[in-house]
Amino acid sequence: MNKCEFRTITIEDIPAMSELLICRQNLESKGFPSLKNSCLNAKYITNLLENLIVNSKVIGIGAFANDELVGYIIGDIKIDNLRGRGRHVWVPYEGIAIRMDQSSELIRELYAKVSVVWLEQGCFSHHTFIPLGNQVYYEAFLRLSFSIDHVYGIMNMEDYKPFENLSDAEIRFANKNDSERMGNMSSIIFSSLNSAPTFLPVIPELVMKINVGYKSSVEDNDSTILIAEKDKKELGFHIYDPITPDLMAPDDGVELNIAGTYYSQSGRGVGKKLMNEGYRIMKEKGYNSIIADWKISNLSASTFWPKCGFKPIAYRMVRSIDNNIAWANFSNPSIKLL
Repeated sequence: MNKCEFRTITIEDIPAMSELLICRQNLESKGFPSLKNSCLNAKYITNLLENLIVNSKVIGIGAFANDELVGYIIGDIKIDNLRGRGRHVWVPYEGIAIRMDQSSELIRELYAKVSVVWLEQGCFSHHTFIPLGNQVYYEAFLRLSFSIDHVYGIMNMEDYKPFENLSDAEIRFANKNDSERMGNMSSIIFSSLNSAPTFLPVIPELVMKINVGYKSSVEDNDSTILIAEKDKKELGFHIYDPITPDLMAPDDGVELNIAGTYYSQSGRGVGKKLMNEGYRIMKEKGYNSIIADWKISNLSASTFWPKCGFKPIAYRMVRSIDNNIAWANFSNPSIKLL
């Protein structure tokens, strides 16, 4: 790796950042053809980066070789006390790119520089979206002590293979009379995430917020909600929502936004039947792909969705730094007093 100069990213760097990001996405689309969509153009990407820098609280560092930008990382400073993240950094999917001739070491160097500034801002939890078409990004963050937290996948309709050995449950469209049924099922996913091995804390305020959201979902005319039931008892559900194409979302795609079945129905083919019906209905609506995301430590989700044909296109990786570093460092003169 050639010697680089590292400088704070500014709005003047957007044209060069856009070029790097377009090159990155062209490579991503070779591994994931559905990402070669209407958003993969200079105008969209320039506007995306400009909006991020102008309208968000971002801090980023660029690497310059002979005064030419060869890589960058930008992170958005966020606060989320409800989910326990507190003050943290969120590096979006478009928040990192390096020139094709650069190695993973440049990514590590960029993080080494920008992470110091993030810590000075009180951000000890770093969340980064990692593209998977080029393994250089994943390899770099793996060697920076980041771990996979979340998976983002795409299922191409033409690749779907319908499941066999299905449940005898009925699959039907939800209607506005199903508000309470949806509310009853609002705890399905949280219960799974609260259990081993994910151990996600159940925050009462968040549980209440999610319950209200589930109940009101039947009022959303844009959503397609499928309910699996037997003997008038709900067993599981799927919620599909239209999407606007972006760098991670293909043209002519739909999102499987939320899905779940009661733990008591595991292994009985309820989820498979919901997926078969969801695929059939979305195919009839003219969609060519379905996107979904899941927590990698959720055993049921991380095994079932790949079986459905969802292929990971990105990870969200996380690193939490001990906040004692704010005082327990050799730059603190009082350390020498002990």
